[in-house]
Amino acid sequence: MAETAAPVAFGTGIPVPVRQMKALSPRGMDIDCLSPERAPLWSAEFPLAGATGTPFAVEQQDGKGVLRIRTALCDPAKTIVRILLPGDGPANGNVWAKGQASFVSFLCKSSAPAQMTFHLLQRGKTPGTWQSAFSVAPGDWQRVILPISEFKLKTFGNIAGLGVRVASANKGAEVEIRDVSVGGMAYTDDSFKSHKLAISINGDWRFAADKGEQGMAGKWFGDAFDDSAWKVLKSGADWQAQGVDHYGWGWYRQKLFVPKEFAGTPITLTLTSIPSDDDTWINGVRVGGISSEYKYKNWLTRVYTVPSNLIRYGQENTIAIRIWGGDITFIGNKSGLIKGPLVAELNPYLEQMREPGGKAVPFRLFDLSDAQRGKPFEILFPFPADMAKEPGAVMRYRFSDILGGQFAAGKVPLTAGATEALLQGVVPVNPALAQSIYLLGRFRADLIVEDAAGKPIYSSSRDFDQLSFASRDNAPLPALAQPVEEETPYGRLKLIDEIDCATPLSEDPHPYLQSGFSHSASHFTPGIPLDVHVREILGKKARETGFGWFAYRIGRGKLKPRNTYLIRIEYPEDQPRFAPIEVQTGQNYSDVGWRNGTGPDGVYDNWPLSQKWQWYDVIVPLDDQTVGTGGTGSAPAENGVWLYFMNKLKPAMYYAMWTAGPAVARIKLYEIDPEKNAPVIRKPKDMPHRVLSFDWERQPDHDPADLVKYAKLMGYNAISPVIIKWFFANYSEPLNGYMTVTIDDRDYWAKKAYDPASGAPAASPLPGKKSQHVRYLETTKQYGIDYIPRFEWGGSQDLPKEAWAIDATGAPTKPNRFAPWCANLLHPATWDDAKKLMDHLIKPYVQDNPQLTGALWRIRCDRMPISYGKADLELFAKETNTKLPPGGDAQRAVWAQSEGRAQYDAWWHQKRADFHARLVGLLRSYRPDFTLYYYNWDGDKFGLILPSNTAWAFNKHVVKPLAEGGGRAAYERDEVERKKLTAEDYIEVMRTGNFGAASNGISRADYGIRPSLYKDVQGMQIFAPANYLCYADLPDYLNYFRTADGLAVSNVVPYDEIGSRSINPKYEGNMVSPAGGAFSMALELLPYFHSDARTLNYTVYTYGRGFADAHRRFAQAFLALPAIPGTVVDQGDADLKVRTYPSPNGTYVGVAFRGYAAKKLTIAVPASADAKVTDLVSGKTVAATFADGKLSFAVESGPMELNAYLIQ
Repeated sequence: MAETAAPVAFGTGIPVPVRQMKALSPRGMDIDCLSPERAPLWSAEFPLAGATGTPFAVEQQDGKGVLRIRTALCDPAKTIVRILLPGDGPANGNVWAKGQASFVSFLCKSSAPAQMTFHLLQRGKTPGTWQSAFSVAPGDWQRVILPISEFKLKTFGNIAGLGVRVASANKGAEVEIRDVSVGGMAYTDDSFKSHKLAISINGDWRFAADKGEQGMAGKWFGDAFDDSAWKVLKSGADWQAQGVDHYGWGWYRQKLFVPKEFAGTPITLTLTSIPSDDDTWINGVRVGGISSEYKYKNWLTRVYTVPSNLIRYGQENTIAIRIWGGDITFIGNKSGLIKGPLVAELNPYLEQMREPGGKAVPFRLFDLSDAQRGKPFEILFPFPADMAKEPGAVMRYRFSDILGGQFAAGKVPLTAGATEALLQGVVPVNPALAQSIYLLGRFRADLIVEDAAGKPIYSSSRDFDQLSFASRDNAPLPALAQPVEEETPYGRLKLIDEIDCATPLSEDPHPYLQSGFSHSASHFTPGIPLDVHVREILGKKARETGFGWFAYRIGRGKLKPRNTYLIRIEYPEDQPRFAPIEVQTGQNYSDVGWRNGTGPDGVYDNWPLSQKWQWYDVIVPLDDQTVGTGGTGSAPAENGVWLYFMNKLKPAMYYAMWTAGPAVARIKLYEIDPEKNAPVIRKPKDMPHRVLSFDWERQPDHDPADLVKYAKLMGYNAISPVIIKWFFANYSEPLNGYMTVTIDDRDYWAKKAYDPASGAPAASPLPGKKSQHVRYLETTKQYGIDYIPRFEWGGSQDLPKEAWAIDATGAPTKPNRFAPWCANLLHPATWDDAKKLMDHLIKPYVQDNPQLTGALWRIRCDRMPISYGKADLELFAKETNTKLPPGGDAQRAVWAQSEGRAQYDAWWHQKRADFHARLVGLLRSYRPDFTLYYYNWDGDKFGLILPSNTAWAFNKHVVKPLAEGGGRAAYERDEVERKKLTAEDYIEVMRTGNFGAASNGISRADYGIRPSLYKDVQGMQIFAPANYLCYADLPDYLNYFRTADGLAVSNVVPYDEIGSRSINPKYEGNMVSPAGGAFSMALELLPYFHSDARTLNYTVYTYGRGFADAHRRFAQAFLALPAIPGTVVDQGDADLKVRTYPSPNGTYVGVAFRGYAAKKLTIAVPASADAKVTDLVSGKTVAATFADGKLSFAVESGPMELNAYLIQ
C-alpha cells in the first residue's frame, strides 16, 4: 500500500511554560449571623414529625453568639437549621467572592459525636444543592475549615445564606457553632498551573481496520511497527463518519513528543468515553484497557497513567490504541476516538502510593488488592516547595466516601519530597483504614495546608478514582492442597472451594466487596458505607448485612469456562428472610434467591420456618468473564465467580413483611457434569410427554450450549430462549422486516438495521456467523433437550400501515413501551406477516430437528391489541349482522368501547381465537405434533386486580413516610385486600381484560383471554399466570385456562428492581423463589395437585433458579407421568391427590401431597394382585400389599412433594 503523509506528532513545538508561583492576597471576613439582631432570622425547615420543642436556639455565651442544635429533634438528612442573610441576598456572597474568600470557617463542639453538613444557600434553591460534611466530637472548641471546593463551587458569588443539617448523631447530642467567618488561601491549584503541561492528543491519527484480527499477531502496538500505509483519521469523530465501514477492532497510532524539562514526571492519558472494549500501549507496552459489556460509568472515560520509566523525555513516544466498534446495540454506529478530553497531562504533583518506606508510584498504578486484608500503605501528596519555605508547615486531610461521609481525618507534616522542588505530605494508612479504602473503592481527599503559624494557605480536593485492584481481578487462589470429593444430593462431586463467611476479612484470602444501596452508586463503582456483621444464628456464625450487600469471589485454581459448577449456600431458616442473590458469571449471570414465609396467614408466602440451617443450591454454567474493577465482564471467570448477597429490607419501606435479608455461614463450589450428574428422567415410553420448561426475558447473548447443559442438569426437558425480541430484534437468520442481531466475538450485540424504504433485503451484521437460533437448534439436538423458541411478535416493519391497530380516537394504537405501533390481527396482511415469520423461524428446521417441538408466542409491549378502525367495525357489523350507530368513525369506535363493548369484545375474542387456530394449523402443517404455546401479558411483575408487590405501582405506597402509612402498613393492607379476592374475581378479569390497579387501570379486551374458545383447538396451550400462592392454589382459576391440550401454567416470577445497577452495571433485579427447599416447588406442585397441569413453565428475567436439588426431584416425578388425562383416586385426605394414568406400559400413578409437614402416606389404587410398583424417581421397587382389589404401598412424603410410580 502507498504511504500517506505522516501526522505531526502531538506535542511538537509546544512551548514549555515558565514555572511561576503566584500568591493571592485574600481578605478574611466575619459573618454576622449569630448576633442578637440576627437570631430571629434563623428557622428550621422539615422538622422531625411529632417532635415537641424547637430543634435549635441562638444563645449568647461570653459575649459570643452560639447556635445550639438539638439533634434529637432533627430528622437526619432532612431537618435544616438555616438563615438567609439580610439585605440584597446575592450581595453577601458577592462581597466574599470579591475579597477572594475561598473557605468557610467556624468553631464547633458537641456533647456527643455527630456527623453534620454545612450548607451554602441561594434564594430559590434547595438546601442540599451545595453542602460539605464535617464531624464534631465532645471536648473543647474545634476549628472547622471548609474550602469552597468541598461545596462543589468555584466562588461564593450569589450565596445568600447558611444552613446546618444533622446527618447522624449519637443519642442526645447537642452541637454548638460560633465564630462563623470566611477567609482565603494564598495559593490555589491555579497558582502553580505553569508547573504542569497538558498536551492535546486530539487531531490526526494513523488508523487501520483490523478486518482479519491480525493486529495482535502483527504487533501493531509495537513501537517500531510501520504504519506508514495506514490512512489518517481525526479523533473527536467516529470512524464511520469518516468513511470507514468496519465491525471489529479499529487501531489508532500516533507519536507524542514529551519535553525533557518534565523528566521523571508520569503521564496521565485521558482518552474519550469508550462504551466498548479497548487497549492502550505506550512504546509497545500495554498501559491499560477494559473488556466489559457493562462498565461502571466512572470507568467509561479511559484514564491511563504511564510511569516515567516507559517515557522517552525529549523524544517522540508511540501511542497505540485499539477499540472495538461497529453498529452495536445500545451503543450505536459510532466507534473509535470520539468526542472527549483527549489529553496527555504531565503533573509533577500527581498523588502517589507506596508500601511503607517503599518506592512510590502514581496512585492508579498501586495495586490495592491486599488492602482487603489490612495491608498498610502510604499516600503521598506532593506540593511545590515554594508553597511553604519555612519549616513547620502541615497538611490536614479529610477522606470522605462518595456520599460525602468522612471516614478518616488527620494532620501530617510537610517534608522534603523526591526532588528539591517538592514537598510532600505522607498519610500513613493503617490496616483498618486500608480495609476501609479497599471496601469503598473510590474516595475523595480534601486537603488544607497550613503554614508554620497555623494559617491556611492552600486547599484542594483530590478524587481517587479508577483505583487498581489488578491481582484481585487476575490472580487465582491456589487450588485446595488435597483433592476432595464429597457426597451431595447430585452424587459424589469434586469440591473446588469453600468459604467460611464468619472468617474476618483480614484472614480470608477470598476477594470480597460490600456496599449500601444508593442511587448515587447506580452504574458506578460501589462503595456506600453499611453495617456488615458476623453473629451467631441457630448455633453457627454467619455473615449478614443491613440495607445493602456483600459479595465473595469463589473459586480456586483455574476454573474452566464453558463447564458447569454447583454452588451450595448454607443459610438459616430462623426468621422471615428476603434474600436476593446474583451469581455473576458474565453472559451467563443469574439473579436468584429465596424468600421465607412471612407467617401462617400470609396470602403470598405462608411457608413455615424449619428453625434449621439449610442449603440453597444454584447450578452455574461458567462463562469466560465475571465482574472486575472496570465493570461486569472485565475480569476472567477462570479465577472465580462473584456471588452477591443483598439485603433490600429498608426499615418501614421495602419488603417490610420480612424481618431480615440473607445470612450466610458457608459457600461451597463443586464441579458438576451435565451428562454424568444429570437427573435420571424415566419418561413414559411411547406416550405423550409433559413439558417442564423455562424461558427468560434477557436477550440470548450467551453460548447456547451453556444454558442447554444447565437445563439438562436442572431436569428441564425444554428451553425457550427469546429469538424475536421486543420490537424488531431478530436473533435468527436475516428476515425482511426485522433488524438482525448477532452476538459478536466480544459478546456485544451486533445489529444490522432493516429499512423497508430502501428495498435492500435484511442482512447479517456479521456475514457467515451463525445466528443464536441456529446455534440453539444444534445444541438442543446434541443434548436431547426440546427447543421451543420464544417470539415476541406484534408485526414486522414490512406490515403496511393499513394493518396497524387503531384506538378509539382513530389514531394508531400506541404500545406501552419500546415500539411506535401495534399490529391488527383483523387485517389480512397481519396473517401474511405472521406466516412469513413462521415460514422462516420454524418451517426450514422442523423436519431435521425433532427436538423443535413448539413455539412460544409471548405478547410484549401490548403489540396485538383490539382495534377500532373503520374497516374493523364494518367487518364486525357484517359478520354479526349488527347495525352500527349513526355518526362518524370516531363515534362508532367510542360505542364499541362503551354500549357495544360486550358484543364487540366477544366478536374480537373469537377473531383472535380464529387467528391462533389458523396459526396452529400452519405450524402443524410443518409437522403434525407441533405445539403453539401462548402467553398473553407483557408485564415483568404480573398481578391481577392488585399490582404485584414488587411493581412500582405498589412501591409508590411503600415509600410514603410512616405518617402516611408506608412500609409494613402498605404490605399488610395489600394482604388484607388480596384475601378478599376469589377465583371468580380473577376469572372475570381474565374474561374482560379489566386488570384494575395491576395495569394502571387499563380495561381492554386484549388484556383478557377466553380459553373456552380453544376447546377444540388441538396443538395450542395457553399459559395460566400463577406466580404467587394466591393464584396457584385456586383450582377454578387454573382450570379456566384449560384448552383441548389440557392445562399449561407459567410461574412468571416477578422481579424486583430495588437497587438496580447498584451492585454492578449489569444488575437489574431479582427473581426469588419460595423457601426452604421443601416449598421451592410449591407453585409447580399446586397446579398439578389441583388441575393435573400438563405443561409447567418458569419465566424469569435471567434464566436461573435455586434449590436445584428440589427442582431436579420434582422434574423426575413430573416428567415420568404421561401427558394424558388422569383419574383421581380418592384417599380420604384433603392434602393428598392421587391420579392414575392407564397405559400399555402399565398404570402410572401420580401422588401429590400439599401438606406443610412431612407425612407417611398409604396409597391405595386399583390393580391386580401380582402387580409390581416401581418408584419412578429412584427406580427402586416399592413394597406393596393387595386387598379388596387394591394395591397399597407406603410413601414417605416430604412437604409439598410430588411422587410418581409405575404399576405393572
